Amino acid sequence: MTRKILMHVGPVTIDYEVLAAGLRGDTGFTSQEFIYAMSYSLKFLRKLMGADQSYQPFIIPGGGTSAMESVTSLLRRGDKVLVVSNGVFGDRWKQIFNRYSVAVDVIKAEPGEYVKPDDVEKAVKEEKYTLVAMTHVETSTGVRAPIAEIAKRIRDKVELIAVDGVSSVGAESVKTKELSIDVYLTASQKAIGVPPGAGLLVLSERAVSRLSDESVAGYYLNLKNWIDVMRNLEDEKGSYFATLPVHLIFMLAKSFELIEKEGLENRIKRHERVAQGIRAGIESMGLDIVARRPEAYSNTVTAVMVKKVNPAEVLKAVIPEGLELAPGVHPALAGKYFRIGHMGWVNQNDVITTIAVLERVLKRLGEPVNLGEGVRAVQLTFT
Repeated sequence: MTRKILMHVGPVTIDYEVLAAGLRGDTGFTSQEFIYAMSYSLKFLRKLMGADQSYQPFIIPGGGTSAMESVTSLLRRGDKVLVVSNGVFGDRWKQIFNRYSVAVDVIKAEPGEYVKPDDVEKAVKEEKYTLVAMTHVETSTGVRAPIAEIAKRIRDKVELIAVDGVSSVGAESVKTKELSIDVYLTASQKAIGVPPGAGLLVLSERAVSRLSDESVAGYYLNLKNWIDVMRNLEDEKGSYFATLPVHLIFMLAKSFELIEKEGLENRIKRHERVAQGIRAGIESMGLDIVARRPEAYSNTVTAVMVKKVNPAEVLKAVIPEGLELAPGVHPALAGKYFRIGHMGWVNQNDVITTIAVLERVLKRLGEPVNLGEGVRAVQLTFT
């Protein structure tokens, strides 16, 4: 059987130690083992997010979308929200907020671009917004936004800033406290390298003060209903609102242990190096990257344009070669691209295999590529 390399945008390949940590058949949410794992995970989440003790961490059931929707806990009827969208998952902020009794404006970028800081600053000067919601790395295009610059430009002009870090946390530099960001969120199945099932976020004191019965949020994802549970569990006290993903939390705690052992800065550098290898291979093959500016290249996702072949055929053809990639999902680029995910436990050998398989498959399907040049460029990058 061919060993498969999962270069997907999530879920990603899971380390066997992480998987094994969840193999428990007799542990519930009142067990001391679970309470300790949850306490450790909540504390480490602050470090992962670049936050300090003034931030309240949350680990809730669901995923990135549940974490995003839980941000409605901070909003009240009639509040105004500005969504800064660089693609499909930036648009998701709009789709979520439109279900609630708040006003929503959107600034959008062309595929492969990000909304310029000047445009965001201009928007918040012209209109009073309670919340600005942004995306750090747009998973649909691989574009990384200049979050630090935008946050600095608008910090004194809006009450709350929320950042979707689903495809960045654990692989990109995240400085929640330094940038005075109020909400930073992510999901378990991306760069953290755990199976799907949890949304993770931290809230500033300013954001926590917005939790009230006046919130437009519903019940299950209302963070007001979860905050005492999180505080109790961090203090190693049993607590309950709704059932947490118990076995996933054991895997999350193990992943955090491994991240701590590797060192967060080392982990970010590893992702950066892997991403450099992917891009060197793709460009040397003669293919284009969706992200149009080098400063917008992310450490976690590379979206690849094709000229002649059907990208769906590429995804199908790489499977027997032991590789799984992700389809393109941006409607403006439908039928023109596919995505490579390079996050979590990915290493340099995974990159070499990925580029080698793509060279063979694309050549066979009739895409004009420089056979052998991609692998050569990767090797030179890693030498």
